Amino acid sequence: MKTPLLLLLAISLTGCSSTKIDVRNEAEAAKFNPTDTARIRLFTGDSIRGGFAVGHSCESFFNKANEDASKASIGWKDAHIDTPGLYPWRESDSRNFVIGIPASKASRRINDTTQQYDEHVVPANKPLIIDLYYWNSAASCRAKPVTFTPEPGRDYEFNVEMYKISTFSAGCVIKARRLEVIDGTTMELPLLPNFCVFGPTGGRTVSLQDQLEQTLKNAEASK
Repeated sequence: MKTPLLLLLAISLTGCSSTKIDVRNEAEAAKFNPTDTARIRLFTGDSIRGGFAVGHSCESFFNKANEDASKASIGWKDAHIDTPGLYPWRESDSRNFVIGIPASKASRRINDTTQQYDEHVVPANKPLIIDLYYWNSAASCRAKPVTFTPEPGRDYEFNVEMYKISTFSAGCVIKARRLEVIDGTTMELPLLPNFCVFGPTGGRTVSLQDQLEQTLKNAEASK
């Protein structure tokens, strides 16, 4: 996806740090059972939105959502809920909803950003779609949604990052990691999900290898 570098400037201009507090979400934490659920951490912010859906392929979720004009009606859940007020003075702008996922490099650096994160419990052994994107009044960037099947008792983390395509264009991608504590140290293991791409016939699933090959072709074509 090509996006003007104006987006990078817009993000950098709003990139001041802010202090966040961790608020334990007891109701969500109580849903976690390591035998049949997993936990996910999603990073969002004033210009970053998104969420997730359980039990769908790219085809069934996005095509059905287009037909219904309502993702919520088929299981969509927002990653973060804003409280009333104006950014950046809302209560939701300065707190992370947590349920016990181990700290990572990104979560430790949260106060150096305008972002926050929320942690959620999801069913294991069912397909999961993560959809995160940039949007503000200056520009937008839609990262390709990722899809994978969480394993029981596992912890996962997702954030969206920019990357340069050429001198005057950029794109964004969802970074996915599995977090595992080994001897007291949190290991961040790359997660290799599939992607949802969109065309005339709607959404469809492509593998990581297919996506990498297409990205390389796009990069060569844009030079």
